[in-house]
Amino acid sequence: MVWLTREEEEILKGAKGEGLAEALEAVVKVAEVLGAPRLIKVVSAHISGISYRNLGVEGIEYLEELAEKGLRFAVPTTINPAGFDMERYGEMRVGVREYELQMRALKALAKMGAQATLSCTPYLIYPPRFGDHLAWAESSAVLYANSVLGARSNREGGPFSVLEALVGRAPYVGLHTDEARKPSVVLDLGRIRDFVEAGRSYSALGYLVGKVVGRGVPALHDPPAGLKEPGNLRLFLSAVGASSSIGMVLIEGVSPEFTLSEGLERIEPEVSDLTEILESWRCEDFDAAVLGCPHLSPDELLDLANRLKGRTLRKPLFVFTSRWSAVVARAAVEKLRSMGVRVYSDTCMVVGNLSALGVHRCATDSAKAAYYLSSQGYKVALMPREALLEYVAG
Repeated sequence: MVWLTREEEEILKGAKGEGLAEALEAVVKVAEVLGAPRLIKVVSAHISGISYRNLGVEGIEYLEELAEKGLRFAVPTTINPAGFDMERYGEMRVGVREYELQMRALKALAKMGAQATLSCTPYLIYPPRFGDHLAWAESSAVLYANSVLGARSNREGGPFSVLEALVGRAPYVGLHTDEARKPSVVLDLGRIRDFVEAGRSYSALGYLVGKVVGRGVPALHDPPAGLKEPGNLRLFLSAVGASSSIGMVLIEGVSPEFTLSEGLERIEPEVSDLTEILESWRCEDFDAAVLGCPHLSPDELLDLANRLKGRTLRKPLFVFTSRWSAVVARAAVEKLRSMGVRVYSDTCMVVGNLSALGVHRCATDSAKAAYYLSSQGYKVALMPREALLEYVAG
């Protein structure tokens, strides 16, 4: 039985409309299934899976139905990347039907009050505070919020995060509670730290951590120093999310809640564990290189523009970032485009359609992108950003 406040009971009775009552009823039912004793108010929500390719016609019609009922999000709500760049969709060869479907979904979300951030890095645009409770549905963003910022969110599903945003509440269970935020296993990285550092294999390391641990809250002891760099940290955490159901990693020297408890299982990965992952994503040649999973930050865009200055592209280079980052780093984006780099906002290589751009084999620095693109049938090479840039730029 989920304990409800008087306000929540009134909402369930229809005091604020039938639609909101139905949304809260669904959230309460999920809370019951999860064993949550009550609901917790959240300060923001982030909805994933809003690309027309993820939603399909039925998903879009569902969003439109909610909007037509007059439902509005109760908390600030941001949304994940869409299927294409809102300004460069012609360049991305988006068909009329795909364009119309995507715009219908965005219109319905906007009508309910969503902010069209269209990014997987909402924490860069609206960073939550330590201890804030969230209803976020993008795995990499959830991992960053919990692990780096000390905010609290479970890895919600996209449709459920819509309901949570409407009622402004989430089941008080999992990573919302103190108990679930304690480490469940220790990963001693001493044996592979130097290998990761030398090869800049932070994304592969994240994939390995997720693969080895699977669930719970791993505590990383003796991590490579480079993992603390913001870009490496984002690549690492997004990869953890791709290979596991983990929503929080306690990283020594990074996580505000890092602690090592006595009596926990201790795992010491070997270099061979990492090389096995790196070997699984190799291809002899590729059509293009893709960066931006997660979306590149303003600092990363500036760094990329500086690295490529005076060099000539030998292979097409696609870069994905948020509209917010592209505005903040406008000068860097203009430099990149003048060099021939194709910079896209609002979308990414995973939810967009690379094949429409003539890409069937690609190289990336993101294990998350490698995982999802491989599952879509693309041939993918995973390599550090530095090596990738050496390959594509003379």
